[in-house]
This record gives sequence, structure tokens and C-alpha cells, in this order.
Amino acid sequence: MLKFKVLTVFIMFFAISSVSYGSEIQREWIERGDNFFNQRGENNDGDWADTLPIENALSSYLKAYETGEPSEELIEKILKASYFYATYAEKDPARQKEILNRAIKIGEYGIKRYPNSVAINYQMSGCWGRWGEANGIIASARQGVAEKIRGFAEKVISLDPKYADGGGYRALGRLHFKAPYIPLILSWPDKKEALRLLSLAVGTGPENLTNHLFYAESLYHAGKIDKSLKEADIILDAELNPKKIVEDLRDKKEAERLKERISKESGK
Repeated sequence: MLKFKVLTVFIMFFAISSVSYGSEIQREWIERGDNFFNQRGENNDGDWADTLPIENALSSYLKAYETGEPSEELIEKILKASYFYATYAEKDPARQKEILNRAIKIGEYGIKRYPNSVAINYQMSGCWGRWGEANGIIASARQGVAEKIRGFAEKVISLDPKYADGGGYRALGRLHFKAPYIPLILSWPDKKEALRLLSLAVGTGPENLTNHLFYAESLYHAGKIDKSLKEADIILDAELNPKKIVEDLRDKKEAERLKERISKESGK
């Protein structure tokens, strides 16, 4: 009996020690990933990031994912790093889809594990949106990608409309703007609804340049040229966020392109 109790205590101690050790290893990989992710804007070529820092960040997060049960925060980090990699570092659409396919698979597990996570729902809307662009907007619409994005974005709005500078409004508004109308397949995208939602995004996160960019493009499409130019100027006049250098440079480049397009068409 005594031997049995000693054995039981030993097994429990070993199990607890193993879990503790695994958790420590996971934390170390996450910290390493965070350090690399914070370097993602270094050695950039304009609005394109050097692939090495974000590759190392994502690799570290995936190592952490493999060491034990992933937290909500870790899954968010994997999705966020994957989105950045596919949007700002990798130029090959096939490789972009490969990166995003893996992220989406992990995100689907995350949604099952943490269904009310505003962070995971938000990142999933972004990853699916980027996947849809890499795959082709029309083809993706026929495959039901727009419905997936809408579901995640609406969940974000219901959970926390202020999250990520109005991220739910931004994602859903952009979806209404970009998604094509396909009779009997995709009939709900509405450019007027895009304007409304993107206006809410700007009001919620006025410092977020992407909010202004998406709103400016939507205004331009609606024929509201002066308002569109005003939004573009807000982007171009803004200082770069040192934590989002590549992202801000991309928004500024797109704002400049929009102004050039307007100038050619209207002379303004």
C-alpha cells in the first residue's frame, strides 16, 4: 500500500513537472516569436517587408503551438503573423495561399476552442479575406468565402465593435465593397452598406490609416470625389507609426494611387 502511494505521488509529480516544463518551453518560443514579429518592419523595401523576420516569428509561434495546448493568444499570434506574411512579405499567390491555409486550419481549431474570442474571429476574417484575394475574388465568392468572412466580421462587431480600431466594421465594410454580385449565389454585397460600415470604422478608429483608405476608395466609387480626396490626404499627411511602418507605407502608396486616378479622371 505504501509503495502504491509513493508510486502515485511520483507519477503525479512527474506529470506536473512535465506540464510545467512544456509550458515554459512554449513561453520561450512565444517570446522569441514576439521579438521577431516586432522586427517585421526592419530592412523593408518600401511597403514590402523583409521575409526573414516574419518567417522567424511565424516559425517560433508554430513551434510553441506544437509544444502543448495552445492559448487563445497564441492562436491569434499565428493568424496575425500569417496574415502579415501573406500580405506584406510574400508576393507569390500560391505561397500566400499555402501560408494562409495552414493559418486557417489552426484558426478553425481556435474557433472551436474559443468560439467567443474577438481576436481569433477578427484574425480569421482577415486571413480568409487575404486568401480570397490570392485565390481570385470571383472564384472565392463561388466557394463561399464571402459568407465565411461575413460571419467572422459580424461576430467581431457583436462581441466588441471597438476592437482593432473598429476592425469588425472595417472587415465587413471592405467585404461589401469588394465582393461581387453573383445572381443566385452572392446577392447581398451592397456598396451603400460598405460606405456606412467604413464610416463607422473611421469614427471608431480615426488614427487607423487603413480605415481611411478603405473609406476613401468606397467614397470614390460612390462618386463622392471631394470627400474621397480628403480621406486620402489624411493618410498622406499622417506620420508613420513606428510599430506599423510597412503597413502604413502600403496605405500611403494606395492613397497616392487613388489620388492619381482621381486626377486623371477629374482633373482634381
